[in-house]
Parts: sequence; structure tokens; C-alpha cells
Amino acid sequence: MRPRSCRRRGEGARSKVNLIPKSGSQSRALLETGAFGAAGAILLTLADVPAGALVGGMLAVAAASLCGRPTGAPPQIQTALFMVMGVAVGATVTPDALRSALVWPLSLVILAAVTFVITAVGDWIFQRLGKCDPVTAFYASAPGAFAAVMVMAQADGAVMSQVASAQVLRLAALTAATPILLATAPIHAVHPVALSGLQGLAGWSVLLVGTLIGWLLAGRMKWPSASFLGPMAASALLHGSGLVALSFPRPMVMVASAALGAIVGTRFSGVKPMDLLRFLPTVLVALVVMTGIALGAGWGAGVISGVGPTAGVLAFAPGSMDVMIAISLAVGASPAYVTAHQTARLLVLLAALPAFARRRMTAVSRAAAAAE
Repeated sequence: MRPRSCRRRGEGARSKVNLIPKSGSQSRALLETGAFGAAGAILLTLADVPAGALVGGMLAVAAASLCGRPTGAPPQIQTALFMVMGVAVGATVTPDALRSALVWPLSLVILAAVTFVITAVGDWIFQRLGKCDPVTAFYASAPGAFAAVMVMAQADGAVMSQVASAQVLRLAALTAATPILLATAPIHAVHPVALSGLQGLAGWSVLLVGTLIGWLLAGRMKWPSASFLGPMAASALLHGSGLVALSFPRPMVMVASAALGAIVGTRFSGVKPMDLLRFLPTVLVALVVMTGIALGAGWGAGVISGVGPTAGVLAFAPGSMDVMIAISLAVGASPAYVTAHQTARLLVLLAALPAFARRRMTAVSRAAAAAE
């Protein structure tokens, strides 16, 4: 039985966010996405904005999407991009970084508790202030796992215009604001260390083979974000064990970051501006409260863990895992620590969301039956 609060049958399907345009316009959409993304990335990079390539690409493409321009990227390009970012992030896991992780279990416990708290608080805000039904409020408040949230919200009959608005606006705000807010914060950078593993052609060859194996295994094991987590795990294993020791060129990381930002911007395709405006006050309240709790806890956890408050803030930020990790990579704020925490939260959410959603749907159905 569907909750009474679902507005009309099939509304979720009509308000779904279209991430990829139809095949006939893919070429044009890709060209426009690349052009807008490159322009935004270059502009903010020249302006010396932290992680300017990522933020500029995202803002420019998001604006174009809201203005009705066709934006999007084929799955093959997104897969290749996620693989590059995964390998680059995995390369930050060095033997020295692993030795510094002795206090991370405590930080991960704090993260789990904070994730539960901010989800509950966001759920309350969306129900009381936004007048959302319980199912919609639950998915609108989920702090991460964007793709999984959208799929499950659609299946459970949530009002997709509200879920999409909440998730996309929070993602955009955190992506744009986090590096700017961190501009004056102390950064515990990952300092270069003496490289002792395979380098040059031999190192890159081993890394390429390992990346492909990691991707295939992650897909076979049905990992979430297999194209990102598989190569990341393989790269982390190879670098963490000391087998390979490669340093990624900064231009490569910047181009990949700009492309990632552009892809995030395409998530505004299909979102109606009026839907954003009407729902904006509630989303802003939820954003401030949820983010304030998460970032405050992250600041403290980063200090306790010895990686610094900046890494803690990025690790606990309730936004896109890929985006927060990319920002940590761009500003040099312990990407290994941020990756561990963002990945842990993603896995916890993917495991917990179906169970919590079933409980919420059951409670709503019982309430509706009792009212009848």
C-alpha cells in the first residue's frame, strides 16, 4: 500500500532527474557540457579559488542545465573519469599513511553516530517545516549515496521533485562552499616522501593492470560505484604495500576534477527552477543544521585523529563521496582519511537505507490503515 501523502500515482516517475540526455542529443549535450565545464573551471582556477577546477565546472554546467541547455555525458566517459579519480585517490594510501591510521577506528565510530543523528534531524525538518510525507522526508535527508537514494526513493513512491531538490541543492552547496570555506583553514598536507616502489613504465603498467582487475572484481562483487571503488582499492593496495610508488601529475588531477564537477552539474537537468524556489527555505534550514552538526563533529574528529580539522570537515561533510574526496585531493587534505570515512558512510548508508525505508513504509501504511 502506498502512503496517502504521495501526491498522484506515478508522480515520482515524472519528476525524476534525467542524468543522461536521449541518444539523439548526446553529442551536442556532451559538447556543451565540456564547453561550459571548461570555461567555469578555467575561470575559477585563474581566480585562485581552492579546488577551482571542480567547483567552476560544477557551477557553470549547473547554471546551463537550469537554463534548459542540454547537458550530460555518456556512461563510458563517466566510468573512465571515476576510474581515474579512484586510482589517483588510491595513490595517496602510502605505507606512512597507513601507519597513521591507528586512531581512525574511533573517528569512524563518531562518523556512524553523526550520520544517524543528522539523518534523524533532517527527517524531522523536512516533515515539520517542508510538510513532506515521511517517505519523501526520509530520502531527502539521506546524507550521501545520491544515485542509490534516487533509485530507492523512486521505487518507494517518494515525491521525486522534493527529494531531487533537497539532494541536488545540498550537493551543490557543499561542493561550492566547502573549498571556499577551507581557504583560510589550516591544512595538514600530504607531504612527499621518498619513493621506493616501482616507478616509470613498469610502475604504470602494474597500476594499469591492477586498476582493470580491481574494476572487474568490484563489478562482479556488486560494489557500489564499482568504477570508482574498484580502481581505488587496487591503487591503494599497490601503493599501500609499497609495490608501486607513482606521483600523479597535477594537471591530470585538475582535468579530472573539472570533469567531475561538470558531471555533478548535469544533475540539475530536468529539475524545474520553480520547484527549487518553493522548496528552498526548507532545504536551506536542513542544510545549515545538518551540515553544522556534521562539520562540527568532523572538525573535532580530525583534530583527535591527527589529520587536521580540514580533513575532518571533508570526511564528515554530508555531500557526494566523489566530490569531497576530489576536493581533499585538490587541496592536499589527507585524501586517504577522507576516502576511508566517505566510503565507510556510503557503505553504511547503502546497507541501512533499504532496512530503514522498509520500516518507514510499514509505519506509514499502518498509520494510513488506522486512519481509515
